[in-house]
This record gives sequence, C-alpha cells and structure tokens, in this order.
Amino acid sequence: MKLIKKYAPGEFCWTDLGTTNADAAKKFYQSLFGWKAKDVPMGTGDAKYSMMRVRGRDACAIYPRPSEQRGTKSPPAWIPYVSVASANATAKKAKAAGGKVCIGPMDFMDEGRGAILQDPTGATVGIWQARKHHGAGLDDAPGAVSWHDLSTSRPKPAGTFYTKVFGWTLDEMAAGGNKYYLFKVGKKGECGMWPEPMKKLPPCWVTYFQVENCAKTVVKAKRLGGRVLMGTTLVPQMVRFAVLKDPQGAAFGILAPIR
Repeated sequence: MKLIKKYAPGEFCWTDLGTTNADAAKKFYQSLFGWKAKDVPMGTGDAKYSMMRVRGRDACAIYPRPSEQRGTKSPPAWIPYVSVASANATAKKAKAAGGKVCIGPMDFMDEGRGAILQDPTGATVGIWQARKHHGAGLDDAPGAVSWHDLSTSRPKPAGTFYTKVFGWTLDEMAAGGNKYYLFKVGKKGECGMWPEPMKKLPPCWVTYFQVENCAKTVVKAKRLGGRVLMGTTLVPQMVRFAVLKDPQGAAFGILAPIR
C-alpha cells in the first residue's frame, strides 16, 4: 500500500460516481470492495456526498445525481479528476483544444476548485485544483483506484486534446499483443487509451479498482446484480482485468496486478 498526501499537476487525483440511486450503489460497492462510507452533507438538502474509504483513507466518492441530470439519457458514470495548478486556466485550455466545459470552474467550499470537461470525442473528465482536499489518500491496495483507460473511437483527436490540456505525452505500445496508447506524466505512465472502443459504451473514461482476484470479483459482482462487459482478460506479466457495470448502469473496471 502506498499512502499519498499530494498530487502533481497532470496526475489523476480523485474519482466519484453520480448515480440514480446512491444508497443502492453504496451497498453494491461496499459489498464488492469492502469500502466504509463517511457521509458529508451536500448543500442544504438531504443529499450526501459519501466518501468511500479503504483502510481509513479516502478512496473515491458516491453521490446522488443532480435533479437536472436525472431526465437525461446518459447513464450514471464514474468521473475521474486530474490535478491541475489552476482550474480556470485549464478550462480555457480545454476550450481552445476543442473540448467543452460542462460544469464550472467553481469552488467546492474550502476543499478546492474544480470543473467537468468533455473532450472532442464526447468523454467526460474532471479537473481539480486542490486546497484542503488533495484527493485519494492511498494507492496499490485492494479497493483503491488503480488505473484509468479512455474508451473512444477517435484516439487521434483525443490524444491531441489531452496532450495539449494536461501536458501528457503519448506513447504507442503493445498490451497482450494488442495496440495500446499510454499517456505519461514525465516518465511515469498515468493512464491509457484503447485504439478500439468498447462497443457497449459511449466514449468515456473507465476507472479501475484494484482487487486481489479478478475472476472471483467478477463472480461476486454478478451475484450482487452487476453485469459483465468484458470478462477477465490477461495482460501477460502485468495484470488481469475486467470491465463491469453496476446495477444502476455505471461502468467500471477491476484490476489484479501480477506480482
């Protein structure tokens, strides 16, 4: 397990799920990953922003979808957030690079300043300028966020967008004999992009959570009401992974490193 206190600009720092039934989603993920919930009030209503914790550290969050989104056709989704030095400046870069600013930039009390962006291919990603809340407090532990992959049918404009907005570099490599694109912060691999999208998903970022046994977790997810989009897949000498949907329709991945 690796404890994290601060994120550099360009690194993914947080992930949260806006969903149609937050209580049911919490029950599903807590049963699947063993998360503990710490509920934080959202505004003046009864809604709660539930910080999901692993070994006493914040890992991600679940919250009820805002009322203005409930009537849309888009499914509930996990949204990953990239750490930035300035949310305002990054939002301007996103517009200039052909993206859209869907929400913000705006302050979230004294925790930080953030925004939700959409890349030119339609995938949604968040940005986070930290103040009190820097993001997830751990890595490399079962239940913690482990990786992010972009699923899009247009890897070229997506790659151009993210390199311009976040300063990432893009390397083409092979993963299990298949082409794969690796986004890097400096020399460190930060996330990836498949050249062929998952047919059952719109353009989106898929967040992966670390597990001890991929196949057993797939079986457990199905028993809890989840669905399998991609069964257990081996990347030799690296990981086993799978892509699932929770009972409300949000896609997510699981990943078991090969030690």
